Amino acid sequence: MLDDLLGNMGAQQEQLENKLKEIEIIEKSQHDEIEITINGKKEILDISINKEFEDMGELEDLLVLTLNNAFTKIDDMVEAETKKLLDSMLPGGLSGLFG
Repeated sequence: MLDDLLGNMGAQQEQLENKLKEIEIIEKSQHDEIEITINGKKEILDISINKEFEDMGELEDLLVLTLNNAFTKIDDMVEAETKKLLDSMLPGGLSGLFG
């Protein structure tokens, strides 16, 4: 039984990795000056910056803030997907051990 569980974990991990690549979020700054698209693997897929934006100092601050917000949202989504995967792998009654 343990061999089956451990053997299945590799396949489940690969499935999770593929699912994370499919998850995408778009995060925008407060006034839509910046739009960032990232996936569940925390890979930045696209950054769009309003061409009329002129204050580079403020732009840099907005970029950092928007990226951090996007990464926080992705972390929450990855945690939920990982919990689902663990719950599906564990025998009934044991899934409650992880939250």
